[in-house]
Amino acid sequence: MKSENGTKPSLKSSKEAKGSVTPEEEAAGHWLCEDGPYLDYITSLCGSNPGLKQRDPANKDHPLRVGQAVVYLLDSPANGPPDFQNTQFRDAKDLKRYFNGTSDNHDRRRIYIMEGLAQDYVAVIGGHFFMDPSFFQRQERTCVWSNEFTPTSDALPQPSLLNPKKSFHLQYCELRQFETIMKNEPFFCHRTGRHVGMTPPRHAEESTTGILRRKVSWWCRTTTGGGWDVVILCDPQLDDLWNPQKKEKTKPGKNRAFQNGYVDFLCPQDPARVLSKPQHPHKSMLIDLCHYIEHHADLIPEEQWNDPHTSSFFLKKIVAAHYLQLIDYIKAMLPSLELRLTTAWVEEQDQWKSLQTISRRCGNYRDDIEDTLLSLGYPLKDLESSNAIGDWMDDKLDFQYIYFRLKILKQRADNLMQAMTGLASIAGNRQNLEEAKRVKRLNLLALLFIPLAYTSSLFSMSEKFAPGAGKFWIYWVSAILALAVTFLTTYILDTALGDDAQWRIPFKFWGEKEDKTKPKPKRTGTGFFDKSVYRG
Repeated sequence: MKSENGTKPSLKSSKEAKGSVTPEEEAAGHWLCEDGPYLDYITSLCGSNPGLKQRDPANKDHPLRVGQAVVYLLDSPANGPPDFQNTQFRDAKDLKRYFNGTSDNHDRRRIYIMEGLAQDYVAVIGGHFFMDPSFFQRQERTCVWSNEFTPTSDALPQPSLLNPKKSFHLQYCELRQFETIMKNEPFFCHRTGRHVGMTPPRHAEESTTGILRRKVSWWCRTTTGGGWDVVILCDPQLDDLWNPQKKEKTKPGKNRAFQNGYVDFLCPQDPARVLSKPQHPHKSMLIDLCHYIEHHADLIPEEQWNDPHTSSFFLKKIVAAHYLQLIDYIKAMLPSLELRLTTAWVEEQDQWKSLQTISRRCGNYRDDIEDTLLSLGYPLKDLESSNAIGDWMDDKLDFQYIYFRLKILKQRADNLMQAMTGLASIAGNRQNLEEAKRVKRLNLLALLFIPLAYTSSLFSMSEKFAPGAGKFWIYWVSAILALAVTFLTTYILDTALGDDAQWRIPFKFWGEKEDKTKPKPKRTGTGFFDKSVYRG
């Protein structure tokens, strides 16, 4: 067993040889790898990378388990046109026997694609190649955002340490169509712990679109015999959903690729070749990669396959295709929300939530693309005119376009949210006006009964004014007069006193004389006798 630089690692660290290993150091890395030389290697690196000591706390409900992975080997001769043959390893012991029977100095092109993470497979592959264990650690991390600070992170290492020709790590999203309407609750993939964002169904639809968070990692090495090895880590397809609030596993039912999958990215081919090749499966990253590498590797010039980095081409194009499909999906959602703003204002709370969700997700996707451009060594800049347009192998142009479109969609969603905020204020003001109308009506009723109550209390001082007495009629005359005076006084105040607390009647008791040459300002009534308030 040799490390990346070809030297055989020590199976025991110097601390362990001296018997000074602490229980914490001894347990570090067990969440990721089984006992063996590679676990000792992980333990020795926990000081330089503390994240190796424990799994992501957000992934406590989805620990790595033995046997929950599968490895596909695509093997081809190092000379001549690429002709990859597929071999499957569904047991880590079979993969270990294969490694024991092969030489590290082979002259073959070998691509190992591992779907899912399992402790036994990590121990076998890591123990054979001795790559940096952060390659597996970063694939396991699931925490995208959190309300709490966690002791682990999903951050990139220093940019000066990144070498996309040796290893890189990408995050992306996959759209899945569920045949039934799913509740808008927090869901996660039960195997990977990655978030599954459910979007509300559109009108007259009986299905739900889910946005699945995904990761894929790539690593390579060259052999002294003229060959190379590549290891690719990818997520398994969605099987069961996990609801953290209810702490239960949910069967999502049948789900398929949204709109039957992304659009193919291959260059135009002649009809004879198209008829001779199998159709695209659109099942998972593992199956899609095998499809392209086995059946379309000859579209890449033969001499480029001497470089192991060529094996990452189809991987990057698949990630870009998923992002482009996601962008088209968001582009279709925003106009429907804009249309509702130009018609009737209904269900404003749900529309606000939808816009807030789109804005937040676009921000997260943009951050993921920034990390992708940094991992791949591509410049962080907007899309520019390029002579490479028309070159189907230019994946850099694809990712720069995705970065540009996500920024535009983020700005569009934010602008629409500001417009919706203004419209919500208008709707709120209208509601307040209706409330004011109802209060004014109550004030009018109170204005009617106050003079009657006051007159009644005034005449209650003598029994001869009581009901049935001879002078009871005086009560009604006085009450009606008091009511008339009250209404007349209120009308004069409402008509004569303006919004600026100045008298608007022809004569003034104080202040400057009225300048008749100036236009009279339009005033707003205080409400009691303003007919426009009750109109309509």
